[in-house]
Amino acid sequence: MIVSGDVHMAQFMRKDCVKASNLVQSRSSRPNPQVRPLVEITTSGMTHSWGTSFSSQPKHHRLPLKPYSYFVSRTFMTICHWVCGWNDILIQNTNKESGRGKLGLQYYLGLNFAEFEFDFQTEDKGKGGGTVTTRIFGKEEDAVPKLEMSWTFDELSGNAHVKGNTVQYLQDYLSMNIENLDDKWICIPHRGKPSMLREYVANTIMFISFCILFFFPHVIMLYLLRKMWLSWKRV
Repeated sequence: MIVSGDVHMAQFMRKDCVKASNLVQSRSSRPNPQVRPLVEITTSGMTHSWGTSFSSQPKHHRLPLKPYSYFVSRTFMTICHWVCGWNDILIQNTNKESGRGKLGLQYYLGLNFAEFEFDFQTEDKGKGGGTVTTRIFGKEEDAVPKLEMSWTFDELSGNAHVKGNTVQYLQDYLSMNIENLDDKWICIPHRGKPSMLREYVANTIMFISFCILFFFPHVIMLYLLRKMWLSWKRV
């Protein structure tokens, strides 16, 4: 498990890792090799975030720039999560009994901080020798977590299957150049590698979105100024 920051949002991500030597040995019989998940938890955004404004400059958090900078920052990053091939981000599709956290892509753009809860008592309850639960909280006091995920220690160590794996082993792992990697680990997004077409479409949509969000208001302003100038000249 890896914890990272400095990206001004929260994400739960996972890559599935396999030793290159195991892949080489499995080319002939093609069994699914043992997979060990690498979970990465990003939590950053105590002062500013993509859900407020990507900029740390105070002027972007005050009027008159605040509404525009907040809208652009949140909208652009939301579009990125919809279209980009970020297949390492976890997806929560099942309703939880606790009702905590959100369904769908496990990311949160607002101000946030994380909490880790390690439960070693579940070793006696047949849950894989303990669990770790990660919660992402926003700035609201006494509110439920924005994101919440749990894993058993056996799942994180590769001794138990982790749900949500859609990797195509023959296409994603065995197609890679693994002959000279010896015992090194190969890690790919747990939902498979995105296609080149998806990456191309995503980059195109992001570029168009960037141009609209960042430049369209200036075009409108110039248009209004021109209309005012023409009206003034007629007078």
